[in-house]
Amino acid sequence: MFSYEESEKFNGFPIPKNAEVINSRKGFSSYSGLAVSETKKDGLPLIYRLHIKASGWKKTFQEGALTTYEKDNHKIDVIAETNYLSIGVNKE
Repeated sequence: MFSYEESEKFNGFPIPKNAEVINSRKGFSSYSGLAVSETKKDGLPLIYRLHIKASGWKKTFQEGALTTYEKDNHKIDVIAETNYLSIGVNKE
């Protein structure tokens, strides 16, 4: 079963609970151990995309492996590559 938790670090953006943090600093974290793929159109698993949407985040930009989500004037950049996910606060 997939489960997620809202992250304070990322303004409530949902993070997979089973993700293994491989790098973390202020406003950015990268994870492994997830079924993500850069070869799919939307890289993230469908259930994760649905959870992001149900949490009120809207996709506002996508180019290659990068997707930007926005909610309440907060922007989050998500990069999905094969077995790798990075999440960062968009400071634009």
